[in-house]
This record gives sequence, structure tokens and C-alpha cells, in this order.
Amino acid sequence: IECLQSIIENNYQFFHVVIIDVSDIDQSVGKLGQWISEHDISKFTLIQQSENNGFAHANNIGIKFSLEQNDCDFLWVLNNDTIIENDSIRHLLDFYKKQSETKKLGFVGSKIMDYKQRNIIQSVGGVFNKWSRFPDWIGAGEIDKGQFDKLTTVDHLLGASLFFHKSLINEIGLMPEGYFLYFEDTDWCVKALNVGFQNSICTQSVVYHKGGVSTGIDYLDDSKHLDNKRYFYTNLLKFYRLHFKWHLPFAYFFLFKKLAGKIYHKNYSEAKLISRVLFSFDTQK
Repeated sequence: IECLQSIIENNYQFFHVVIIDVSDIDQSVGKLGQWISEHDISKFTLIQQSENNGFAHANNIGIKFSLEQNDCDFLWVLNNDTIIENDSIRHLLDFYKKQSETKKLGFVGSKIMDYKQRNIIQSVGGVFNKWSRFPDWIGAGEIDKGQFDKLTTVDHLLGASLFFHKSLINEIGLMPEGYFLYFEDTDWCVKALNVGFQNSICTQSVVYHKGGVSTGIDYLDDSKHLDNKRYFYTNLLKFYRLHFKWHLPFAYFFLFKKLAGKIYHKNYSEAKLISRVLFSFDTQK
């Protein structure tokens, strides 16, 4: 609801919000419905899904619904654990229109800032390491001093904020649903790169993100339960096999290094998980 409140208070009014509620956790459907009824109901569509089939699957429901409408030109995948600054949408639109005059734009991201420490950057997009092809995040953990404000071109973006023109779907398809959690956003960005699009970052569009630890920034120190880490470790290998097959040894090196670290620190439950990912495929089920 805090996210929705920040959206209706933004200074660009030609928008419609499609909310995908999965599993009605804590009676969220009723609470959202009540909030919407007290505001401008013409601005919101609430779609309920009883089964959780992953991050991409839920987003694709909203994307397909939006594309079926006659008034959809641009789409913005936005996490529910965010709030936006009131000029974020306008900046994304202006950036896209200006940059697309000379470039074939794919996805455009926002400057993702920490929700609690609002001067701390979570991400201004990412690049693939030159040697290992590992997806590194630009600016993660740094104090924002404007040092990235002239940056425009990136390789990949955080799925908490992905802005794009509807025509992009015609060329690369919907968000990949084979991951459930982690790497679906990175995979999608690579698909755009592979067909000649340029992914970009609009640093004037600022989004504050509550969940950076568990949803994409601090992969290595994620304190969440093992299921989340299982998806990350498994999908890392899946991503490499799909897109960087010749660099797959680097992914295995990363996992073996993590395994050694977990054993050294006596985190045997996670060490066992990494071993299962390394030596079997049962964790992909």
C-alpha cells in the first residue's frame, strides 16, 4: 500500500496500476481492495492468483493483461516493496523518448536506493565481469554523491524496476519463467542485448527498495532461509548454461569457493545445500 500511495502521488497521471496478488497472504486482497476503493479505482486493477508459480509468472500475468488494453504504450515492472519519488515515471518516459532517437533501447532501470538508508545505493544497473561474466552490480553499498548520474549504458538491471516499450515483448518475449526466483531479470536483459537492444539506466528516476538483501543485491550475505539460496545457487548455473556456457567453470569456481567458506564458518546446512547443487540436480525440482 505504501508503494501504491507513492504511485498515485507522482506527478505523471497517465498511468494504470496492475497488481498481481499471489496467495492472499495476511488477507492482502481484502486490504488492497479496501485501499483501492478509498482512492481512484479507475487507476487500479487487482488480479488474484491462488498459486505461487514464481516472480516471472506473476509479472507476466500483469504484462499480458496490460498489453490487451488499448491504451498501453509503456510498461513498468515495479516491486511491491518499493516507493517511488514523485517524478520517477516522468523521468523514465523523458529518458526513453530522448535516448530512443539515436539508440535501440531495451530495458530502462531506475536508480535503486535503500529504503532505510536513503543515501545508500543498491543498484544503478549492472555489468557482466569481463572475464567471468558474473553479473556485478554498479554502486551497490556506496553513498550516493552523484558519481553515477552521467551513466546511461548498462548490461542488466534489477527486476525491482524494469521500464520498457511494449514493442520489446514482440522481439524477446515475456519474462523467462524457468527460474522461479533470481536471474529471470538478468536473463531477460541478456535476451534484449542478444537481439541488438541497449539496456540503460535513468539515474534521475529514483526508487527506494526495502528488500535488497533477499531480492537481488546482496546475494552473498542473504540471511533468508535456505530455499531462497537454493534458487540463487541453482539458477546461477542455469543462467550460465543458457547464456555463458564457455564461462561455466567460473560459476563452479564461485560455488566451490562459497562451499569452502561455509564449511570454514561451520555453516553446515548451507554447505550441504551448495554440495547438492554442485553434485546433483535435485534442487532444480
